[in-house]
Amino acid sequence: MSKEKHLSFAALDLECATSDVGNICEVGLVIIEGGEEVRKFRSLVHPVVESFGDWQRWNFDYTLNDTLKAPSFAEVWATAKSLIGDLPVVAHNATEVECKHLGHAFSIHGLDAAESPTFYCTLELARAQWPDLPKHGIKHVAKHFGWALDHHNPESDARVCGSIVQEACSNRGLNDWAELVNAMRLHSHRVPLYKTKLSIKKKSTKPLQRSEYLHELVAWERTSKPKEFRTGQQFVLSGFDQSKKAELRKAGANKGLVYKRYLKGAVDFLVADERMGASKYAKCQAQEIPILTEAQFVEALKDLRLKS
Repeated sequence: MSKEKHLSFAALDLECATSDVGNICEVGLVIIEGGEEVRKFRSLVHPVVESFGDWQRWNFDYTLNDTLKAPSFAEVWATAKSLIGDLPVVAHNATEVECKHLGHAFSIHGLDAAESPTFYCTLELARAQWPDLPKHGIKHVAKHFGWALDHHNPESDARVCGSIVQEACSNRGLNDWAELVNAMRLHSHRVPLYKTKLSIKKKSTKPLQRSEYLHELVAWERTSKPKEFRTGQQFVLSGFDQSKKAELRKAGANKGLVYKRYLKGAVDFLVADERMGASKYAKCQAQEIPILTEAQFVEALKDLRLKS
């Protein structure tokens, strides 16, 4: 897309440590000025509920202990606010996610929601601009346009929100934020202001072990054997702790493989420890996705059987 001289806005995405509303553990932000990305910001946040949900524990590339060393939401928001300034802010499903979580976080930390920026929703924009797309979630829109996305990396998610705005403007020949709002009849959203200070009950900061989680784990058997290994294949890791997952992810990337967090799309194989979650195993069986042990994966890389 060509440079839009007057198209300036911020794109924001949040991640939360638990299902508690406002328990933010990461903030991602990109700033677009004149149609170009000029600044970016990503920071972990010390969560109020000092715990990780199961989903967060197994999907984030950082640990609860990492967030416990991070600055408070008030500190992180002060930096984000200074970068945003008077710009409008976009987020995907802004009113149900970002505005809602920010409203609670502002109340919990004693911040004034009246000073928060004005939000616009890129989910609303995507639905209006491309009504024929079967789905308008951030992953589906990114895949449709071939945009790079590391989903649940809030900086990456925010960047795709910015791309949605820019693509819609390009399609309609718009180069000004006010023109976009008027042409698409976008609704503005504000962070809710609570008269009574909200609170979240704090929980133990004790790191939990894998055995303390009540996951339905299964003993698994090989589903099918990969025909060959080659550069560009996509793989998923299941059941490993964060340090081992990072090690194997890096080893695969060094051989030109593409790491995926989820068993969605064209996944070529999965690497599992001795036991994996029942849900992923069932998907591998149903979709005939090959399963490798760690040893088999490492041996494949060592033997240089990956072909360019």
